[in-house]
Amino acid sequence: MYYGWKLLGALGTIYFLSIGTVFYGLAVTLPEMTETFGWARSEVGLGFSLATLSMGLSGPIIAWVIAKRGVRFSIMLGGFVAATGAINMFFTESLLQFYVTAPLLGIGIGLQTIIPGTQLVSNWFKRRRAIAIALFMASGGLGRAIITPLFAWIIETTGDWRLVWLIMAGGTLLASFIAFLMVRNSPADMGLLVDGVDDSAESEDENSTVRKSRVFQTDVDWTVKAAVKTRSFWMLVACSATGVMGGTLINSQGLLHLSDIGLDKITAASAIGLIGFLSTGGRLISGALGDYMEPKYMMGLGLFMLVIGMGFLTQATTPLAVYAFACIFGLGNGLAVVTTPTIMANYFGSQHYASLYAVRGLMTTVLSAMVPVTAGLVFDRLHSYNLVFMAYIGLASLAIVLVMFLKPPVAIDKPAESS
Repeated sequence: MYYGWKLLGALGTIYFLSIGTVFYGLAVTLPEMTETFGWARSEVGLGFSLATLSMGLSGPIIAWVIAKRGVRFSIMLGGFVAATGAINMFFTESLLQFYVTAPLLGIGIGLQTIIPGTQLVSNWFKRRRAIAIALFMASGGLGRAIITPLFAWIIETTGDWRLVWLIMAGGTLLASFIAFLMVRNSPADMGLLVDGVDDSAESEDENSTVRKSRVFQTDVDWTVKAAVKTRSFWMLVACSATGVMGGTLINSQGLLHLSDIGLDKITAASAIGLIGFLSTGGRLISGALGDYMEPKYMMGLGLFMLVIGMGFLTQATTPLAVYAFACIFGLGNGLAVVTTPTIMANYFGSQHYASLYAVRGLMTTVLSAMVPVTAGLVFDRLHSYNLVFMAYIGLASLAIVLVMFLKPPVAIDKPAESS
């Protein structure tokens, strides 16, 4: 078996253990910490924003670590940083301690997950890049599906929300150990070829997978300087940010809102977990089709489903309506999330992917990090999230229009070395 598939399994497990436990686990503990310490929604939202902001703003540092020490070192280091943050959260007694610790969680998750994971997938796969990225990112959706209700059940049965922070620390350290055993930076490190085949031997084959699919995949490894000068890059960032903002809104405020409308903790957590299951399905669908049709169309469909799902949430008052929201929003989230790294690698190549994704992360994170604290402030003033939900519906609707105009960078935009 091509080692890339074994590596993919290891990366999926790492992603599940890191973002699945820490990022989605944070969302489960926030209502408990709010109740325990009597914090306001805006105060809790600021802590979530700090974690999110640090995860994205650390992108350039992550890219530097990968360039200097390799992907395996980045993932291993991330586990220790995230575990340090989780253990500190276990001992948290004040807002100041919460705010100081939250960035450690974000930096640790960043070092372990999206940038190093998608960089490795892009290094090891080209023909099956979309499905490989989808399988990798589906493990994150599975993390939300399993971890959210599991942690809620643990808290409900033990009455101790601090216990889950110890589980998070153990999960991230286990992810570091798996990286030490399994991660290799590129096929060349093991004397292998990308996809496990000699692509040049079939470069003129009119029936090759890439040609059949009619999916654009650049032959040029764009530099960061050249890529950020293109309209395509910034349009992709804007559309991607919109999808991430929706997920951040639900992850940070979803359980609080569902409790506000009368759902018990287990039912509310199950609804959020259902989003994870459907998101996993959406990611797999996006990946299965992404090697045969342009991923931007799935991004547009995913954003459309986020709009519809959010509309359901604004009117939901019963468990059935909430589950309808979870199904639609989850599937849309899955379709939208996977497409960004696939499009970026297809449009700009894999050589400078980590640095380009870091730039994308800077912009996306700044925008998405504003969501939790803004939503909390709106709730503290209006005692409702409906204005926030409606604002997101408007923003996502604009992004749907924008994504339809997204195209590969044209020849005139290409870097000089490609001519």
